[in-house]
Formats: sequence, structure tokens, C-alpha cells
Amino acid sequence: TPLVRQDLTDLKLPPLVPDRTYVADWDGNGGYQISPDGKRLLWAARKGLDQGLYVKNLETGVVHSYSLPWLGRWAEDSRHILLHMHNGDENSSVVLLDSFAQDLTLQNLTPFPGAASGVLATIDGSDDLLITSNKRDAKVFDLYRYGAASGRLELLAQNPGTVALWLTDRHGNLVGRARKEGGQWLFENAQPEAGATRWREAFGVPLGDVVVPLFVADDHRSAWALSNRGRDKLALVQLDLGTGAEAVFYADPRVDVSVAFISNHTGQPLALTLEPGAQEWKFFDARLQAAADALRPASALRLDVSSVSRDENQNGGVEQESSGGRYLLVDVAGQHSTLLGELSSSRINALSRLPTQRPVSFAARDGLPLYGYLTTPVDQAGQELRHLPTVVLVHGGPWARDFSRSDNLPFFLANRGYAVLQVNYRGSSGYGRAFQTAARGEFAGKMHTDLLDGVDDLVRQGITDPDKVAIMGASYGGYASLVGMTHTPGRFACGISLFGMSDISTMINDAPPYWDLGLFHWHDYVGDPAKPEDLQRMRDRSPLYKADQVQGPLLLLQGARDARVHLDQSTRMVEALQKAGKPVEFVLFPMAGHNLYRWVDRLTYYRKTEDFLARCLGGRSNGYDFFELGSLIF
Repeated sequence: TPLVRQDLTDLKLPPLVPDRTYVADWDGNGGYQISPDGKRLLWAARKGLDQGLYVKNLETGVVHSYSLPWLGRWAEDSRHILLHMHNGDENSSVVLLDSFAQDLTLQNLTPFPGAASGVLATIDGSDDLLITSNKRDAKVFDLYRYGAASGRLELLAQNPGTVALWLTDRHGNLVGRARKEGGQWLFENAQPEAGATRWREAFGVPLGDVVVPLFVADDHRSAWALSNRGRDKLALVQLDLGTGAEAVFYADPRVDVSVAFISNHTGQPLALTLEPGAQEWKFFDARLQAAADALRPASALRLDVSSVSRDENQNGGVEQESSGGRYLLVDVAGQHSTLLGELSSSRINALSRLPTQRPVSFAARDGLPLYGYLTTPVDQAGQELRHLPTVVLVHGGPWARDFSRSDNLPFFLANRGYAVLQVNYRGSSGYGRAFQTAARGEFAGKMHTDLLDGVDDLVRQGITDPDKVAIMGASYGGYASLVGMTHTPGRFACGISLFGMSDISTMINDAPPYWDLGLFHWHDYVGDPAKPEDLQRMRDRSPLYKADQVQGPLLLLQGARDARVHLDQSTRMVEALQKAGKPVEFVLFPMAGHNLYRWVDRLTYYRKTEDFLARCLGGRSNGYDFFELGSLIF
């Protein structure tokens, strides 16, 4: 029986949308990718009762489909599909699918149990692949070349234990590496010799700086990169690989450059995106600019490119507006587009008017400007509602950020009658160096009060009912939810934690071995558990040790195979809450890791969430969804 609070019923909300439409849309499709030769299309959609991968020959119209839960990406030969296959524990294999075969034909290129392997790059004009794997040493990744003709992996470069980045060009040549030495990343250039590679020191970058190479010039003298060296924001720069000197091509004073597209033909920038609130595009190529001007409707709120053909004429993309979104195949030269499919949001809008989402900004209590997104339900006439029960939805990372219209979850929650606040709290990426480093030492401190300040701002505006606020999130967001319930008891009526850490020190001590070169980042922001004074501070900021302070119900959900936030982070928290006599519900996903890839798991997450929040905040629940039978079948 649906759970509905009477006063929300009186608000005449649009009809409830079934949970399955958000997580297991029967008519859903997506992830469209054009092949390098522009002749074939790859996408994901439902196949029977499970997830499937589809391939279409655009010249003949013939479609093949395979029962696979992974989408993958095209290999350079436009025949094979590269799959990154895993079982949730983050150990993975690189697998080739032959899309010319009607039957499922898979070839595992890295059959290394207990190792993580992935594709570093495809190679122009070759079917070979560059692959990284930690099969030799779990802490670091060696570089291999897979020979398509021989079917063998050849070791190109062995990691001495300090290399975090291998730099290659589009032809598959090893150009350089970045290795950790003291307090810097030392960039070194490869000097090929007979049977070996010598390394020449080029320049150093402090560990606190960010340099992300995007495209290496054919002469190996320079590379396009995103960098914040000597500045606050990430800019698109031309990096001299010999000296480290940078020439800034584009920088924005408000935010980091988010994504940059470099031409594989000319080696010059084509376009980039910014995310100050609503997405912004900057074009540097006249053809692309003309196509965008001709094809992008004025109502478009977001455009994301998913694939580009080798000749850069065919682009697969996703265009979103307030009434939903579409998957498009864009012909740049002809300035026309082909509709490939619709986002589930379009079908949801046909069932029930979509909630509104808009960027928000407010000042933290110490004056720091903060940004985020607010999603609110509308009534059947399309008018925004006020004095609403509210969910603070906290992103993970924490060195990540929320974007506009990037997830179904806030729209699902708003359909149930809640205002949904997503705050890019201090420490989030995208807003520059100073904004991120303002989070040092602020776990369970100012990073948390940023969330409280966001709620207070909505209360002042009359949007939020201060007595009916919940907090939820995944990974760091799950930790933030536990912090909200333990460190500020009474501020939130209830909390939901998915993969949330409860004990900071044990999470760092139990980190995957391949985090080793990056743990300095955690030590810088949270502390080093090997130091007694840091360990005590970490305990003070860990929800596990304040379980007796909780004043409302908690829902904890956890993947059994999680390699980042181990299962005991949740089970120990549940035990502490139960010992303190606090109301807690625990859900274990036996086949999940640090993500819910399976639709049956996502459906359980949504169903548990809506019922829990309906009891806590009085919002709506659609009740039992017959797709829940899938959890018994799969």
C-alpha cells in the first residue's frame, strides 16, 4: 500500500512514477557510441529481463545484441568492443567482444586473478592496445602493449614503485612518466635505446598541484593539459614537456575547465566545457560552433558528447532540457542530427511532470561562497511548492562535485514530494585550489556546517520545513550522513548511508594497495593514522565513536565486495547503534562493490529509500514494485 502523508496529498503533486522507471526502464537505452569509422553504433538497453549491449550496422541496418551488464567502448578497428569486466571488488580484466559474431564471443586479454587491469589507450592506425595492470605488484601499474596479431602482452615499462602516470602519444609510443619523489611529481621523458628505455628528468610539480595531460604532440615536445600550476583554477594549457613551461590557452576566473576536446587530426583544441552552475560550452572550431548553433535548441540545458568518429564528423551526444532529454548522432559537416533514443526523463515527464532543478548559491557561516543545485517538486499545474520536507543529498569523493541534471536520484526524490539540496561543499572539485584546500582538517567540521548552512538558507526562503530534513549520500556522502546524525543530533530527522565510512582511520589503513601513491592526499586532509595525534582527531571525526548520540532512525546500505569502504565499516556501525538502542535498518548487497551496477540492486536501494523517508518525513512511496521479483531471479 502506498505511504502518503495527507498534507502532501493536499498539495496535488503529479502522479507517482514507478521506481523501475528510474532504475530499470523497460524502454530505456543509452550510452550511444559511434565507431571510429563512423559506420557502426554501440549502445546499452534492456535485453529480455536483463541488461544488454546492442550493435547496429548503420549501412545495412542489421542489429546484434548480447546479454552483458557492461557497455564497453569501441576498439580502433571498429569491430571489437573493449570491456572492463569485474565482479564488484575492483579487480578487473580487459576483454574483447567480437561484434561481427552474432553469438557472444569474448577474449580475456588480462586473465590475472586478483589484479586490476585496464585500457590506457587505443592506437591510431593499429588494432594494438596499451594496457596497464598491477599483476606484478599490487601497489603500482606496469605498462603493456597488446599485440592484436600475436595475441600477446608485451611489457613496455615496468613501474619502479613510484610511477603514477604513463604518458603516451596517439601512435602508441611511450613519451614520459610522472613519478612521486619526495614532495613532488617528477616528470621524466622517455629516451628509447636498443632494448631499453632511459629516462631524462624534465621538471617537477608539487604534490598539491594538478597537471592532467590530454594530448601529446607528434614531436613529443609539448602536450595539451589541464593545469593549476601557479593559479587557482584549472586552465587549458600547452605544456612544454622538456621544461614544464606552460602557455595558457583558456582559463576562467570562476571555475576550473571541466572537459577539453583536442582534435586528433590537427592537435588543436576544438571545444571545452565549464560548470559554474549551468553548463557552458566554449568552441574554438568554426565547424563545431556552426553545428552547435544550428542544432542546439534554445531550451537545451546540457549537452554531453559521448563519442567522436575518427574523421571527427560524427558525434554521439546527449542533449537535455527541462522536459527530458535525447540521444543524438550529429553530422557536423551536414549540420543535421539523427534521434537515437530518449532519456528515461522524457518518459517520466510523459507520466508525471518533471520536478524543476536550478543552480543555487549561498554563503557559509565563515563567508565562503558555496554552490549547488536545488530540485523541487511541482504541483499538477507546474508551480513550485514550498515549506517542503527536504533531503540533503551529499555527493561522494569528497574531491568530486555534483553537476546539473546528471542523476535520476534527485528527480526520484522530488517526485516523492521532497525538496532535494545538493551542496558542492568546500573540498569539492571544480571551483579551484583555494576552495578545495579549504577542506583541510574539516571532515565533520566546516565541510559539514556547509551542509547545515545550505539547509538554513532554504528555511529562510520558506522552501524547507526545518522539522522535516533528512540527509543521505554514498561513499563520502554516506559518511556525511552518519556525521549529520552523530555529530549534530537533532538537526536531521533521519539519515541514509550507502557505502559510508564510519571509522576514518581504519578506512585509510584498509585502503586498496594501489591507493598507496595517492594516500598523501588523505593524510593532508584528514591525517595519518600512524601518528597518535592524528589518530585521535580521526576518531573524534568518525561517526562510529558517537553512535550513542543519534536521535533519529538510520538506514545503512553496503556492498559486500566493496574494496574502498569495507563491509565492516557498516557492520561495526550497525552493531554500535544497536548496542546504544538506536533504530537502524541494514541492507547488504552480496554482489555489489563500491557501486550499484545491477539494476536489481538499484531498485532495492530506491525502494528502501522511499519507504524509509516516507516513515521519517511523511513523503510518498509507490509501494511494492513487481520488478522487485528480479531480486529473486537474478
